[in-house]
Amino acid sequence: MAPPKRSRLGWPSDANLIRGIFFALLAGAGTLLYLDFMSLNEQTAAQPLQFERPILPAVERPEFDPNAPRYDPSEQVTVQAEVLSAPMVATLAQNGVMLLSGYIDPNAAPRIIEELDRTKEYIKTVQINSPGGSVNDALEISAHIRKLGFSTTIEDGGYCASSCPILFAGGTARLAGKTATIGLHQIYGATPQTTAPQAMSDAQTTTARITQHLDEMGVDPKIWIHALQTPPNKLYYLTNQEMKQFKLATKIR
Repeated sequence: MAPPKRSRLGWPSDANLIRGIFFALLAGAGTLLYLDFMSLNEQTAAQPLQFERPILPAVERPEFDPNAPRYDPSEQVTVQAEVLSAPMVATLAQNGVMLLSGYIDPNAAPRIIEELDRTKEYIKTVQINSPGGSVNDALEISAHIRKLGFSTTIEDGGYCASSCPILFAGGTARLAGKTATIGLHQIYGATPQTTAPQAMSDAQTTTARITQHLDEMGVDPKIWIHALQTPPNKLYYLTNQEMKQFKLATKIR
């Protein structure tokens, strides 16, 4: 049997191998950042901080004017903080719009999926406003949105942060308003009882699941590098150009 084709550098020109190497590097970076944060901050979890203040400040970005709206997203977010701080609810609105609003509480997936299934014949698109929450539930809901073939939207003035972009990624088409606010940061759920080996295992598993899911949804998984580099008490708010660059949004309107 003929040997596999090789690049000029001598490596096998196998797209799957390259993708696997990328995922491994990303998982490793996630683990290091995860453990580094745990050593500096002994909070029990990001979720209480996140939901007490659902609209978090932006991480410093030299290319932005510090006075720009991205540094104070509350100036352009029109969703009420009370809505974002409540557990996620699914509400069928007019014109086939299913509204998913609130933080993604643990075990939200069965509740939301049941409602999506119950009303699926009336749904055309899923409109999202959420500060994030449970990664596992976000992954499950996102996969189900894709299974049902719905598009997802974040309207002008909308807010989608932390694990919420995972939810948004499930849409067959992903539409973001020009003033929609979408942000990423490190996701973790360690407690003082979590051992270092378990933390390492959880971090690698979660990072691998997220990057694989984004890839399957047609989103460039490199977008998650920005999440890994951003501490949980801040957010990396994506520009419209970045949303298109990483294919998180298929259309900005």
